[in-house]
Amino acid sequence: MHELLALYLARQARTLGLDAQNVEDADLETLRTFARAVLDELAALGLVAGEEEVGCWAAPRPAGH
Repeated sequence: MHELLALYLARQARTLGLDAQNVEDADLETLRTFARAVLDELAALGLVAGEEEVGCWAAPRPAGH
């Protein structure tokens, strides 16, 4: 699962034109967009706090399912 997350985040970085060599020169909005993608994925995995949505697949399932 971590490999899939890494591939997804790499794709997001490429889409935004970010890499380890140009991050210092990237504009603030691009960095915010990437940070949001990273944090949303971490929240979906339950690793950081995030917005809770009704019916979100990342939420714990009720007992009995």
